[in-house]
Parts: sequence; structure tokens; C-alpha cells
Amino acid sequence: MIRERSSTEPAAGNPPVPVEGALRAVPFFGPLSDAEVRALIEVGQTLAVEARRVVFREGDEADRLYVVLAGRVRVYKRGDDGQEMDLANLEEGGYFGELALLDGGARSACVSTVTPCRLFALDRASFLETLTRSPDLLSHLFTALTSRIRETTQRSFREELAARTLKTEMELEKHRALSQMVAGVAHELNTPLGIVNTAASVIKKQLTPETSEEPKAASDELLAAVGLIERNIARAYKLTEDFKKVSVSQLSDVKERIDLSQAIDEVVGLFRINARRAGLEVEVQHTLGPESRAWLGYRGYLSQVILNLLTNVERYAYPDRRGGKVLVRVAEEADGREPYFVVTVQDFGRGIPPEDLPRVFDAFFTTGRGKGGSGLGLAIVHNIVNSALKGSVAAESELDKGTRVTVRFPKTIVD
Repeated sequence: MIRERSSTEPAAGNPPVPVEGALRAVPFFGPLSDAEVRALIEVGQTLAVEARRVVFREGDEADRLYVVLAGRVRVYKRGDDGQEMDLANLEEGGYFGELALLDGGARSACVSTVTPCRLFALDRASFLETLTRSPDLLSHLFTALTSRIRETTQRSFREELAARTLKTEMELEKHRALSQMVAGVAHELNTPLGIVNTAASVIKKQLTPETSEEPKAASDELLAAVGLIERNIARAYKLTEDFKKVSVSQLSDVKERIDLSQAIDEVVGLFRINARRAGLEVEVQHTLGPESRAWLGYRGYLSQVILNLLTNVERYAYPDRRGGKVLVRVAEEADGREPYFVVTVQDFGRGIPPEDLPRVFDAFFTTGRGKGGSGLGLAIVHNIVNSALKGSVAAESELDKGTRVTVRFPKTIVD
């Protein structure tokens, strides 16, 4: 809710609003005389705005400049895909909407309040009238606008460069994960194939006349050997099929309807090859009923998220490869709207320091470069979950008690 009152009226329960000081903090109002500032205050308005309220949206008619007297506002743009990109967070003394004072065109961004705010609003007609009376104001206005445009351009360049770097690293990470799975599956296949080879030797021996035993004993050994062959061929076949599903989906990223529980079991099954070497005990808990497991989404993106989270546990949660427990939980929740899936990956290791926790999803932030960390694992997870899975991800941690990462996403991905 936005309430208007005169610019000199104090907010209920608060001291008088320091409007003059706030206006002086705006660069292009600096050269104004005291009388001119007071004149602006008289024609302006002070607005009381509740938290999480929209001040204006991109495309709205631009008719006023705003100065933040108290509280905090968020300036952002909304992309074609509906994702929001923050441009700035402004606190007391900050200002926005200044271009409206010049062209009166449409708003180029959205602004909403983060906390309860007091804003000073100056309409375009009043400002233009002041501009004609103060020639120096025009020069200061263009200087301030040029500086703001330069800062915005540089920030956009840095963000675009970081986005492209992250996209490239995501592709490299995908291929690194596939390479590790290839090596792991190849190693794992050696065991069942070795057993098959041994069993085949037993059969060959029993079928050789000069070395064959009594018919009954030979028959028992043959049956046991055939059983070994069948079980290990099935094991090798499952490894190959699971790997094929995960690897093909990683490369194609095709949306399909799948059994979510089964898909996660397949990914965790492939990771167990690494888990055994790291001494990790991975347990999967499914609370989904058979009728609620269907998911219309991207198997490849989901696989990459789960593998990155498990690899993060392997690398950071249990130092020195001493190993420990990892719990993967698959559930369904609802918040009054359509139900959604919740997947959590939890370890019980050393945890994340409180000062580092807010940055774990930032690209290139890592505390483990000496352990092969690139600072991209959780950044990639955050990017995939928010963009491809249309969901959200959050991390909780306590030192020496472990970390839990929770991923939420809809049961049907709508592109």
C-alpha cells in the first residue's frame, strides 16, 4: 500500500523526515540554493510504502523521480523467460526514476520495496520548472546521468562476461562428469565380466571329456556357473543401461515424462562407484507413492544437479576421505497450489562456516581449490534449478553437524 501525505508531515511514530538532507545527497540537486531545495520540497510529496510493494513496473508511464528517505528498495528487470535480474538495491539517500524527469517516457525497469519505506517523489513538471530557474542544474544532471549510465554499462558487461563464463564451464563440467562416469563404469564392469569369464572356464572344464567329473557333480557345477553368468550379465547390463540413460540425457536435455524415483536411483547408483572409493554410504529415501512419481522434465539437468551435489559432499563434507553418511530424500510437498517435488541431499560432515554460507551459490566461490574445487559446482546447481527446472534451491548448514541442500521444482516443467 502507498499512502501520500505532505512532504513536511512526519510518519506516525517516526521523527520528521530529513527530506532536505536526502535531496542534497542527490548529485544533480547539489548546486541548488537552500531556497530552491525548499521550493522542491514544497511541490514534492512524501510517500509511505509498505514492504514488498511495487512502486512501478517496466513500461509504466514515467512521471516522477523518487528519493529514498528511509528503508530499502530493489531495482530489477524481468527477462522474456520471466526470470528477474537485480540492477540495484538502494537505501537512504539513493534515488531512482531520474530519466523520467527528462523524457517522460516509459519506465525501463521495475522497482519494489524490500522493507517499509519513506520516499520523496518529485513530478516532472515541477522539476522542469526548477530547471529553467537554475542553469547549473542541467550541467550537474547530465554529469550524474552519464556517470550512472557508465556504471550500468560496466556492470552489465561484467554480468554478461560472468554469464558466458558460467555457461562455458557448465558444458565443461558436464563433459568432466561424463568422463568420470565412463571411467567408473568401465572399472565396475570388470568385476562382473571377470566372474563371467571364470564361470565360462568352469563350464568349459566340465564339458571337456578327459576332465569331467561324475554327471551329478558336473551338473551342479554347470548350474552354479550358469547362475553366476546370468546374474553378472544382468548386473553389467543394468550398469550399461543406467549409464546410457544418464549420459544421453546429459547431452540432449530432452523433456520427457519419467519416473522421478527411478531416475534418481539410477544417478545415485552410478555415483556409488565413486562413493565406495571415498568411503561414502549413500542412502536414498523415497516417500513418493507409485501414483505420484511421474515427472515431466529434463532427466539430464536433474542428473547434473544430483551428481554435482553428491560430488560436493565427496569433496568437502568428509576431509581426508574418512567417509561418512549421505542421505538423499525424495518427497512431494504442496503449499496450497499445485504439488511440487522436493529433493534433499544431506551429509553429516564438517559443515559450512556461517560467513561462507550466503556465498555458496556464487560462481567461482570455493574454499577448496587445493582439493580440485572450481567454485562452480553449486553455482551450476543454482543456475540449472532456477532456469531449466523452474524451481529453487537453498542450503542449510551447521559446523561439525553437516549440510543440507534442498531443491524444489514443479511436477511439470512449463517452458
